[in-house]
Amino acid sequence: MPRDYKSRATPQKKAKKQPVSGWVWFAGGLLIGLFVTLLVWLKLVPEGPRKPTPASVDRSYSAPREEVARREPEPPKAQSTPKPRFDFYTILPEMEVVVPDPEPEKEPAVAPANNGAAPVVSAGSKTGTASAYYMLQMGSFRKFTDADKLKASLALVGIEAEIQKFTLDGGEVFHRVRSGPYTSGQVNTLRTRLAQNNINSLVIKLKK
Repeated sequence: MPRDYKSRATPQKKAKKQPVSGWVWFAGGLLIGLFVTLLVWLKLVPEGPRKPTPASVDRSYSAPREEVARREPEPPKAQSTPKPRFDFYTILPEMEVVVPDPEPEKEPAVAPANNGAAPVVSAGSKTGTASAYYMLQMGSFRKFTDADKLKASLALVGIEAEIQKFTLDGGEVFHRVRSGPYTSGQVNTLRTRLAQNNINSLVIKLKK
């Protein structure tokens, strides 16, 4: 019996698989190792402080308003009335009168009593003129040392003086060198002595 060669399939040869080359495996292993190393490094490295974003800034604080910051002006304090200064300069206008030249009159000459008659007073004078008193002012200085020098010079000519300190309304301080009080006759005698020593003087009459 003849064989049917047509129906019999021709056996096909199987294609052989080519083995994967070694460099491909090496490259794949290297990439996997790098990826694993990167993951481990990211987990081990501590995270640094994050910068606050504008949204995370605390907005609870707001700048104080100008109306709140502005303080109300304090009411002016009541100025206390300054106490009067009871010094020599303050009471000067009520107690003293500067006597211009010529020199003050001498004490009136009183005639001796005659049969009980009243004493005779010189013309132009008033009874009781002898009770008037005067001050002599030899100088007025801003510096106390200058006033003290004049006081020492007066002591050398036998005139005892004192230094009186007074303050002007503007706050300027002066030191006056004065002597007295004296009667009219004493003033004339002392002024003559002062003139002989080239020392000027001013006569001031004390009011009663």
